[in-house]
Amino acid sequence: MKFSHIADAHLGAFSKNRKLSELNLKAFKIAIEKSIEESVDFIIIAGDLFHNPLPDMDIVKSTVSILQRAKEQGIRIYVVYGSHDFSAGTTSLLDVLSEAGVFRKVVRYEIHDGKLRLIPIKDPSGVYLVGMPGLTAAREVFYFLDEEQGIDREYLESVPNPKIFIFHTTVNELKPEYIADKNAVPLSRFPRGFDYYAGGHLHERIEHKLDSGYLTYPGALFGSNYSDLDVLTDKQRGFYIVEDFKPRFVPVKVCEFEKVVFKADGNSATELQKKLMEFASRNHEGRVVILKVRGELKSGKVADINFRAIRDKILESAIDVLVNTYALRSVESGRMSVPVEEQEEIERRVFEEISEYGLNFTVSLFNLLRQEKKDEETKSDFERRITQAAMDMIEHAVKNYIKSGEKSDKGELIARSEPEIETVDENAEDEVSENCDKKSEDIEESSPKEKTPEDEKRRKVKAGRVATLFDFG
Repeated sequence: MKFSHIADAHLGAFSKNRKLSELNLKAFKIAIEKSIEESVDFIIIAGDLFHNPLPDMDIVKSTVSILQRAKEQGIRIYVVYGSHDFSAGTTSLLDVLSEAGVFRKVVRYEIHDGKLRLIPIKDPSGVYLVGMPGLTAAREVFYFLDEEQGIDREYLESVPNPKIFIFHTTVNELKPEYIADKNAVPLSRFPRGFDYYAGGHLHERIEHKLDSGYLTYPGALFGSNYSDLDVLTDKQRGFYIVEDFKPRFVPVKVCEFEKVVFKADGNSATELQKKLMEFASRNHEGRVVILKVRGELKSGKVADINFRAIRDKILESAIDVLVNTYALRSVESGRMSVPVEEQEEIERRVFEEISEYGLNFTVSLFNLLRQEKKDEETKSDFERRITQAAMDMIEHAVKNYIKSGEKSDKGELIARSEPEIETVDENAEDEVSENCDKKSEDIEESSPKEKTPEDEKRRKVKAGRVATLFDFG
C-alpha cells in the first residue's frame, strides 16, 4: 500500500503577483505528477488546497485539470478542509468539487452520546481513513480538547488497523519555536493507535515517530505569503510518499531563492543606493530574490533611495524580487517605510481588526465586491448579481453571529456557520468493518445499561448542542 501525503498547497495565493502564483501552481502540479510516477494507490491532501474560499476560476480550472490526470490513472484522492478552504455564509468550493467527483472528502461524522464520532472511510486498499478538518480561527481545537462534546477517541481507537488520521491543526509539541500558536493541541489529545497521522497547517516539514507509526507535516509546497518565502528560503519544500506507512520525503523545487539583508547603519541614502544598485546589477537568473533593507541611515531620507529602479534592475535577470524595507528608517524622520510586497499581509491584518463576523467572511465579501463584470452581463445585471450575493452573505453571517452569542460550558464562543463536517446519512452504507462494529458494541456494553430519565434528558441536550455546532444550513 502506497500513498502521497500533500498539504498546504494554497492554490490562488499571491493573487496580485502572477509569477509567484504560477510558481505555486507549478509546485502542486509537480507533486501530483511525481505521485503518478510513483504509482501511488491514493493521494491525501491534508487541508488548504486553496488559499481562500473563493479562488479565481482559472486557478480552479487548472487544479481540476491536474487532479484529473491522477484520477485517469486510477489514483483516488482524499481531502479534508483547511482553515483557508471555506467561509461562513458560502458553500465551500471543496464541497462543489467533491460532488463533481474530482476527489472525496474524508469528513464524515455522527453525534453519539453527545460526542463527535468521526466515521471512517475504507479505501479499496483496505486502509481506513478518518478526517478532522481545520476550521476558521482554529475552532477545531475545541473538539480535540473538550471531554464531553469533543472527538470520541475511544471509538476511533476501536477502528481496526491499518488506519490513517488526517487533520489540519497545530500539534503543540512539534511546532517550530518561532510560531506562537495558542491554539495548538497536545499530542495526548489525539486518538491513539493509528498507523499514520497525516498533518496539515504547519508550513514547515516535520517528521515525528510515535509508538504506533509516524506523524508528519509535509509543509507548504511553495508558500502562502511573503513571510513564508522569507522563512522557508533555505528549507526544503515538498511532500511525502508513504509506503507501508514509512514516510519518504520528496522535494519539490520550482526555482532558486536568494535572500540578502542590507544593513543601512553608517550609510547615507546616497551610499546605500549605490550599494543596492551594485547588487541589483548582478546575475540573478532563475531566482526569486528577497531583498531586505534595515537599520538607520546616518543622513538623507528613505524616500531619497530609488527602490523602483533597484527593483527593475534586479528583474532584468531574476524571476521576481521582493523588496522589504519595513525596518529601514532615517534619522531625520524616524519613520519606517512600508514594503510594497507586504500589501497582502497588511490587508489581511486590517481585515482581522475589522472582522466582527469573522476574517473569512470579510475576505469573502471583499473578494465578491471586487469581482469584475462578465462580458455577457449588462451593467444593471452585474450590479444586481453582486448586490444580491452580498446581501445574502451578510444576512447569513448576521444570523450565525447572533446564534454564536450563546457560550459553551467552558465559556468559549462556538461558531455555527462553517460547513465543517459532512453528516453521515442514516441510510448510507456502513463502511466500517464488522470487527470495528464488534469493538464498538463491546465498548457500549461495558457502560451501565440502565439510565434514569434525567440521564436520558442530559444525553439529548448534549447531542442537540453538539449537532448545532455543525449546523450550517
